[in-house]
Amino acid sequence: MHILTFSYDKTLVEGEQVGDTLLRHKRYSEYLDKLDIVVPAPSKTRRDEIKVSEKLTIYPSYGPKVLSWLRSYLKARKICQASKVDIVVTQDPLLGVLGVLLKRKFGCKLFVNVFGTEMFSERWLKRDIAHRLYKPAIHWSLRNADLVRTETDRLKEFLMETFKMPSDRIVAILVVPSPESINSLVNAEGYEARKNLLENKYEQIVLFVGRLVDAKDLPNFLRAARLVINEYPKTLFAIIGEGPERGRLEKLCRELDIANNVRFLGATPFDEVTSYYAACDVFVLSSWSEGFGRVMMEAALAKKPVVATDVGGARITIIDNETGYIVEVANSEQMADRIQRLLGNPQLAQKMGLKGHEQALKLFGFEKNVKKLIAAWENMINKDKAGG
Repeated sequence: MHILTFSYDKTLVEGEQVGDTLLRHKRYSEYLDKLDIVVPAPSKTRRDEIKVSEKLTIYPSYGPKVLSWLRSYLKARKICQASKVDIVVTQDPLLGVLGVLLKRKFGCKLFVNVFGTEMFSERWLKRDIAHRLYKPAIHWSLRNADLVRTETDRLKEFLMETFKMPSDRIVAILVVPSPESINSLVNAEGYEARKNLLENKYEQIVLFVGRLVDAKDLPNFLRAARLVINEYPKTLFAIIGEGPERGRLEKLCRELDIANNVRFLGATPFDEVTSYYAACDVFVLSSWSEGFGRVMMEAALAKKPVVATDVGGARITIIDNETGYIVEVANSEQMADRIQRLLGNPQLAQKMGLKGHEQALKLFGFEKNVKKLIAAWENMINKDKAGG
């Protein structure tokens, strides 16, 4: 089975891995004859293809967005011309447009990932005039997909209702951390990271990890932080991640007069992120849109209580009032209250973190989810051979 994947993840080509995307794809490739990953992520630097193994090759693109997409499509065409590609996999429905073109040209199957509802929302459409133009393209790729993959039944139901898609065209399979990542989360040492963050100025740490984008609703997180700081003035709010919202968020910190209690740590390699999970007291996710919300799972594996908005897979990872708290979207007062409960009762926080850890180890089996994904791909091909 030959799989061709389109991925935005620039860490696949930049050497130092921020997440474990490469580790996961190396594991996928072990079940395949060939796995090619084309990365249409804008870059100023031209890079050669990366031969990771006999089965796995990564093809970087470069240039601004439109040009990088065009180069990625042309590279994918060459791959399809050189050898038969069974399935084209795309990271989201917008990239699915490239998949549809390849499907029509070469007869490949199309597998589209949908990891959240953001690009189906009015909020996303209004943010940029280009998004209005993307909307019909997104719908076109979903209509032409042979199989759509989500991470939760909640999102599967949304797609069935919104796009009138039959149940058998959607599969819910989690993206689970690799065994190496799970081990690093479970065994991470947070002493040095905690010491460096506290700087003898603070006493507790609340952590956020993720892209600094609109869907994460970090203004809500910062408004909750202000309320928490009023009660616990020696609390540090650490934000790991980079993105287009950073400037606006730093400005909001100054407006809320909490800049001294907020630290933007930027993009951080995964092996360092694990030490920050280990160092924090509470982990928070404030999004208004999520797929599964993998960082919640990572925090749980690191034995930390989680406070998260009721989106994506929050109710898969969190047992409310037992392993953390689930709060309403955009409700900074409720979020602040739950954070304060945990900061004010370290024993409760530890108890919740340990219970969440035990649950996460039971729920999130990497090998089980890899086999589900491979089986979904095999079924797509076998169905075609059977004339289904």
